[in-house]
Amino acid sequence: MKDNSKEIERLKEQLEQVKQQDRILEEIEKRLYKMKEIAEYASKYRLSGEEVGELDKQIEGHRVAIASLQNYLYS
Repeated sequence: MKDNSKEIERLKEQLEQVKQQDRILEEIEKRLYKMKEIAEYASKYRLSGEEVGELDKQIEGHRVAIASLQNYLYS
């Protein structure tokens, strides 16, 4: 009986880890999609240097966030 409870507890912990990983992967996916939208927008229009700089900042912000999420995910 005690072995069953330990196994159930271990499985619950694994389930929580998988749920957390899923949330992280969803956030990464959202940020990648936003980066894609920015890139598509930039390719469609002639943008001023200021606009390009702003979009670059946005993409860099997403890139940094994704790197941080990946570090958390794989640590």
